[in-house]
Parts: sequence; structure tokens; C-alpha cells
Amino acid sequence: MIPSPGARPPRCRLVNLATGEEMACLMNPTQLTERLAVQWNRVAVPGLPFSPLQYQNSSNRQLVGVEFYLDGFPATPPTPAKDLLAFRSFLRALTIPPPRAAGVAMVAPPRVLLLWPGVVTMECVIASVELQYKQFGVDGSVLVYTATVTFEEVLDVRASVVGAFEELA
Repeated sequence: MIPSPGARPPRCRLVNLATGEEMACLMNPTQLTERLAVQWNRVAVPGLPFSPLQYQNSSNRQLVGVEFYLDGFPATPPTPAKDLLAFRSFLRALTIPPPRAAGVAMVAPPRVLLLWPGVVTMECVIASVELQYKQFGVDGSVLVYTATVTFEEVLDVRASVVGAFEELA
């Protein structure tokens, strides 16, 4: 996670909006899957041979299976295991509600700002995280792992057709 001297700058940043903590992500996926589901009501009209469709709602937009690859090898000197696993701790912190005053936990999940310039900027929550540990050192420390994350957008305002077209422009 710590770029080596001369390395290309991070392509992505994650910001925990509850704490302000920010994490740079070195990633360049070959594909990105965006998922959006629409719910339609089928209106039963007596005598019609078909059912007209009526909009009910849309699901929150999701970025599914975004893969982060963390490797302690290419950095010179090698990335210490504690720094390599800091990203794992950062992601885990985004899967539980942050504490509130008097030690009472909030019920809303912490929000994260996903910043990937030129591709996507989205305020979201983490819907799922899968960690795959791929290589270990002789001392048992983690050397390489992937974190596969599904992000779900959080909207505080009503989405509209006009807004969707403006986003595409």
C-alpha cells in the first residue's frame, strides 16, 4: 500500500467519512461491474391481454467484485507485514458501525467515499468483503493477498432521469 519511490501514483482513494481516514489504493482492474436492479409493478387491468408496467423503485447502484491486490514484494525495501495488512484493517472498520457518544453504536453503516478519477466518484457503504491470502513468508506473515469488495451507493436525494443523463455527459 505504500508506493515505492518512482512508482506511479495511486489510481484510487477510499475515505472513511466517519473518521476522515484515507487510504490510497494501487489498482488497475481489467474490468469493473456496475449493477442496478429495477422493480416494476404489473398492473392488472381487466380485459387487457397484457399487464402494463408501473415503476416501483430502483436498487442502489453497486460496484461488484472490485479487486484490490496487495503485495509486499515489489516495494524496495519490502513492505512490512503491518503496513500490508493496514488496508485489511481499514476495510474491516468499514463493515461495522462506528461508536457514538457514551459507547453506544450507531445502527447505520459507515460511509466511504470511493474516488477513482475519470472513472467513478461515489459515496457508498461496503456490502461485502472477501479476503484471499495467497502467499506467506517463512515466518507465517502474509506477503500477498487480494481484497474483493462490493460497494453499494448511498443516495440522500431522489435520483432522477435528468440527473442520470447529466452524469453521463
